[in-house]
Amino acid sequence: MRHEVKKISRMVDELTTLFLKEDTNELDFKIVITKEKCIIKIVDYHTNLDDAYIDQLSKRLNSQRQREIEEYYWQLAGETDEDDEITLICAMVDSAIVEKKDGNLILELTRLYTM
Repeated sequence: MRHEVKKISRMVDELTTLFLKEDTNELDFKIVITKEKCIIKIVDYHTNLDDAYIDQLSKRLNSQRQREIEEYYWQLAGETDEDDEITLICAMVDSAIVEKKDGNLILELTRLYTM
């Protein structure tokens, strides 16, 4: 579980960087941890992200989790100035709900624990 905590922390760090780079003014994070999974809920209030970007984000986040590389990837992914924080997240989540409601972007990412 110790490594899971580090991975979850890294995911939240990457998501924070992603949103702050997009001039987000108000952001809420909620992390729910159970024995089977972790759910990260994010609300970007009055999002500056356009619908095309949100659609692309949803598609990328819902790509297949890459368990075989995540053990190495999350440790190797250092701080970079690249514009692609989402790549690490995509490799580490099992499912994502991405929706825009009343001008707010709502993300719910689910990561199932490996048994």
